[in-house]
Amino acid sequence: MFILCILGIIVLVVGAIFFFIDYAKGGAKKVSYIIMAVGLVLAAGGYFGNQYEIHQAQVRQAKIKQQKEKTFADNYSNIRYYALEVGTSAEKIGNKYVDVWHDAIWEDSGVTIDGKTYTDFNKAIQAQYNVYTNNGTIDDMDANLASLESTYKKLTNNVTAKNTEKLAKAKKTVTDAKAFVNTVEDPSGNYGTFSNKVSENDSTLGNDL
Repeated sequence: MFILCILGIIVLVVGAIFFFIDYAKGGAKKVSYIIMAVGLVLAAGGYFGNQYEIHQAQVRQAKIKQQKEKTFADNYSNIRYYALEVGTSAEKIGNKYVDVWHDAIWEDSGVTIDGKTYTDFNKAIQAQYNVYTNNGTIDDMDANLASLESTYKKLTNNVTAKNTEKLAKAKKTVTDAKAFVNTVEDPSGNYGTFSNKVSENDSTLGNDL
């Protein structure tokens, strides 16, 4: 349509040139009038056609933006849900490891896990990990973390200027949830450092929620 508008202007100019030539010669101006009329119609048609296309493009963009914001809103609440599920599982696992670690070291009788007694904290932690693996606790936590990450991906695919701040908050929540999971799935350090890390991860994720 824009090209049609330009073409119309060119034809209009050509018609005007012919008009002035005919005017100078005192000749008939019918042809130049026709050329200018055609040029005017083409230019006007091209202009209004172009404006219509621009308007339609704006309408399409507005609908896309509206749909993105709806999709973002629908998924944003799920960030908190899945993060809470992850945090609850990680807290349960982490606190249990802390108790097992403590009792394996400082209790004279050691710690009993799944009917067996342990005084070696490494073996005790592994035994407790096996319990959580067998009863599905670890799998449930990992599944919720995967859902959290996929939900965040949907947010990134549907973010608009309106929701950039919310996206940043969601990103922090996902990062902190992953950190908490990594802590409890790979216990390291000594009793004190691990206990502190569990508390810190728990507190940080809790503040996000």
